[in-house]
Amino acid sequence: MTEKTRRGQALMASSAELHSAAGGIIDSSGMGVARTAIRPRGPWQVAWILLIPLALWLGLAKTSLVLNAIDAIPEGATGVLARLGWLWWFTSVRFLVAGLLAWAIQRALLPQRRWTVLPIFAVLLVGFALAFPMTPPDDTLPLTIKVWGITAFGQVKGLVACLWRDVISIALAVFVFGCVLWAVPVRAQRATVLLLQAVVLLLCALVGIDWVYQFATGQPSSSRVLLFAFLNMSDVAPLLAPEVSGPRIAAIAGGVLLAAGWAWWRSDLAVAPIRFDRRAWLAGAVSAVLALAILLPPPDHGVLVLLRHTEGTLITLVKTAAPTPMNEVQEKVAKDFEHNGRPPWYSAGMVAKETSRTNRKNVVIVMLESMRAESTTIHTPSLPTTPFLARLAGQSLMVEDMSAVIPRTAAAWMAVLGGQYPLANEGTAAWAQENRKTPRIRTLPSMLRDAGYATSFFTPTDLHFQSDLDVIDTFHFETTRTEQELTHPGDERVTYFGIADQLMVQPILDWTATQVQAKRPFFTAIMTNVGHHNFETPSTWQKIPFEGVTNPNLENYYNCLRYIDGVMANLMAGYRQLGVLDDTVFIFLGDHGQMFDEHGAKQIHNAVYQEGLRIPTLIYAPGMLQPGRIAGPRQQIDILPTVMELLGFRVEGAKLPGQSLLHAVDSDRRLYFTSSIDWSFLAARRGSRKYIYSFDRDPMEVYDLAHDPKELNALQDVDPKEIASAREDMLEWRLGAEEAMLARPARAAGPAGAWLKR
Repeated sequence: MTEKTRRGQALMASSAELHSAAGGIIDSSGMGVARTAIRPRGPWQVAWILLIPLALWLGLAKTSLVLNAIDAIPEGATGVLARLGWLWWFTSVRFLVAGLLAWAIQRALLPQRRWTVLPIFAVLLVGFALAFPMTPPDDTLPLTIKVWGITAFGQVKGLVACLWRDVISIALAVFVFGCVLWAVPVRAQRATVLLLQAVVLLLCALVGIDWVYQFATGQPSSSRVLLFAFLNMSDVAPLLAPEVSGPRIAAIAGGVLLAAGWAWWRSDLAVAPIRFDRRAWLAGAVSAVLALAILLPPPDHGVLVLLRHTEGTLITLVKTAAPTPMNEVQEKVAKDFEHNGRPPWYSAGMVAKETSRTNRKNVVIVMLESMRAESTTIHTPSLPTTPFLARLAGQSLMVEDMSAVIPRTAAAWMAVLGGQYPLANEGTAAWAQENRKTPRIRTLPSMLRDAGYATSFFTPTDLHFQSDLDVIDTFHFETTRTEQELTHPGDERVTYFGIADQLMVQPILDWTATQVQAKRPFFTAIMTNVGHHNFETPSTWQKIPFEGVTNPNLENYYNCLRYIDGVMANLMAGYRQLGVLDDTVFIFLGDHGQMFDEHGAKQIHNAVYQEGLRIPTLIYAPGMLQPGRIAGPRQQIDILPTVMELLGFRVEGAKLPGQSLLHAVDSDRRLYFTSSIDWSFLAARRGSRKYIYSFDRDPMEVYDLAHDPKELNALQDVDPKEIASAREDMLEWRLGAEEAMLARPARAAGPAGAWLKR
């Protein structure tokens, strides 16, 4: 007798004793459970039963996401009946309903004639085809059925391809659960089953959260995104509140209730005898074989919109929690730091030196909340969103191709006012902590303040969000005015971040008048508020309809841009009355773009497509610059060197990544981008070539912006060497940007000497 056999017999004997002792136990429902009648099962059979609610909820979530990708739920379909109506128009759903009805009719009316399910199914199918035709009424019945069949086959094929990896993930979980049940001693069986039921409940909740996240944002989730939200719940809560709805609550709570109800219903599993016969080992072998299928690549279905759904939900969450594949790049960046003795870019010792060209003009930089280029009248003349800025563009230098670095407001501050590549949310938090100990960078306002400028920052928002206050403190403004200082009793809070932009106009002008009277040159940075999700304008401000716009969020956004445009007109009128226009350089630019279902995305924090990155930019400097256009790929990091050149200062003690907008750039200039949630997405441009990298969760997307500016058709058959080169380039940039923000000069040596890593 082998050791395995003896162990199995001992386990069965112990299980029998356990069940004998447990005989007559009353379960929580008050119903008697004859424990001695409980059928023994193998560990992997128990695992399959434990994971049934997760499999069901995962399948439901993925199916709804796939169907939504094929044909999105209409914006107005918020009720249950409206969503059921949307669901009904999928031919695959009708085939499923016909099959279920046929089975039910056969079981109820003809239980002894199972073969009748097929003709009943055919009759129901024909009835559905005639009642809900997908072809013109004059088409023949065979053609109608054929169209139905082809459509349903395509939908089912795509659905199977998207669900296959989820099936594998369940099989893998079954194999692991079964191994755990096989390994634990009998006395720990009850506790182990309860623990595994709790794990299933948590996974159902996680699937529900991921489900809601993808429907709310239109973007794939990741462990990093969910962990970031959990760790920053107080900051994220205001963003989540407008997105709360009954169906989304049900998507999270439903899975939890399903898992909890199933655990209660199958409470017998905690005391069921574990057997180790041939059937038990066969179930384990089947689980193992299915689990090994995880080594196979996701199936190809040929439908671009389903590309990001082909990976399993749980597999994605596990993969995104793992370290990113960049060891070789890390070694290269580390060697470059050791060789050069400093990071690739730095500004801790940056100073502005006067020259013979120094001209102490005033500077005003206005960063416009969530203003994307394509939604402005500047770039789309037929769209009446920003008529004032469009008129101003005719008197300004207009940047044709300006990009944000990260779709995040605080990142725009760092890029524009600091001249450095900013870090994503998590990196900025780490940088803020280090920067409080020893300053890592210097900025445009701090340099101009040292040069005798009065400096100020105005925004009608509350800066108590993540690391925003730490970022603003870095700039060392002489005067900072936020919602807290600008709000008066009775003022309306327009968005969950702050008050109306108009309320800061007079305080800005009053501060400016003080500097004019004191004959001090001034630098002012302004950040607007209206325009941010959830796209609200002051209640007293009159909205207008936009012809042809069916998305209510997009129409509200257009009205936000109209409101901001009016505020800018009032602000410039005030500056004109103060008589400072001819002595001031005005720069208007978006902090980032915004997405409205383009590429399936509704939010911008992980959006590295053009609609989330391309922003309008104007330089209005009457008497200094002739109106015109600035060509070539540009980025927010170019603003600082541009301002210093306009003022005639020479920047010393720094190496910045940006280039002045007043000079031509190479058409193949490389631009880099990252999502605001770290290690979720990177992107890069080499001329018109655009790369989007999701850290190998999905194939890299490559676009030719010269022929496909909206990134609608990813290039196929791109050379793998080109893909590998772009991937390495993006990772090297990302790690270099982190070094640039976190490294510091050795205190004794100063900025010109040795530098230390974080």
